[in-house]
Amino acid sequence: MSLKKIAGVTLIAVLLATVSIGAVFAGGGRQGGSQAASSGEWKWERKVTLVCPWGAGGGADGTLRPLQPLLQEILGVPVEIVNVEGAGGANGINFAQKKPADGYTYVLATQSIILLDLQKILPFDYQKELTPVAKLVHSINLLTSSKKFMTGKYSNFQEMIAYARAHPQELSCGMLTATGQDSVSMKQTLAAALGISIPEVDKYIKTVSYGGGAELSAAMAGGHLSLGVSGSEEIQGLIQSGDIVPLIAMSENRVSATPNVPCTKELGINSFVGSWRGIYARTATPQAAINSMAAALKKAYDSPAYQEFMKNSGYLDHSGYANQQETLALMKDEYAIFTSYLKDIGILNNAE
Repeated sequence: MSLKKIAGVTLIAVLLATVSIGAVFAGGGRQGGSQAASSGEWKWERKVTLVCPWGAGGGADGTLRPLQPLLQEILGVPVEIVNVEGAGGANGINFAQKKPADGYTYVLATQSIILLDLQKILPFDYQKELTPVAKLVHSINLLTSSKKFMTGKYSNFQEMIAYARAHPQELSCGMLTATGQDSVSMKQTLAAALGISIPEVDKYIKTVSYGGGAELSAAMAGGHLSLGVSGSEEIQGLIQSGDIVPLIAMSENRVSATPNVPCTKELGINSFVGSWRGIYARTATPQAAINSMAAALKKAYDSPAYQEFMKNSGYLDHSGYANQQETLALMKDEYAIFTSYLKDIGILNNAE
């Protein structure tokens, strides 16, 4: 081959390489937009991380554990759960927000994060930085009592209210997020039952925060904590063993797993917040990845294995799964609800 022909071939090769490299950069690189092909499909190539902003043993962590093996099978890549607890969920949310928006990191969030955002506890704008992929479950909160503590003092909700009125500050109520929906449902319920304003609840009941559900349950079972707020699904074992006694379901209807326990609506108390849990991604995440994860979550949610988990955990008492747009609409409603609540208790200025 002549030098002239060799030079021509070399020039063509260089031009083709330049076009190829340009296409890669235009697509955002191998881990980003290049995976979202023109068809809008997403190819899973490596491990997916699900961040849980609360400790092992609680309802949030318990929602993810049965989901993990189902997602691994559907996505065809490893799925790991990373618990980053503390600060009422803020630590885990911050951890997830700092990860690359490459489609491989997701975080479980609840409306407690909305309350953190409204109180400016998060160092970023939650609604701008994170977007829901799908809502998975919506549980009903129970106000419960330690059997060891309550023996000889009270035996039901109404007696507990009378005891709290007669012994201010003796009762302590544990929860995972004292600045979140746990506190909202507890204070709404107790304020109405005691006939006082929400800010005055602290004069009667002390609030104690716990990093994980296992720690909270142990304190309840040991009698070190008198009251607790938990999703009904989190403590069924301790209810069945008799270590924890449910006093009232904070809902419109009774919980199927505890049909003899009254609900707040029966007493004319409007405290139906509950705890919903959804999977979120950074808003900069490629939409193809979000769509693929949403489809995988729906498939896992509809599977017999997850539906059995839902049934056994009492999640079927409340509507569960919601897509991205439905969850965004729910968030909008709850931002209004919690803004009003925080103004009522004096945390937010009424002018805000």
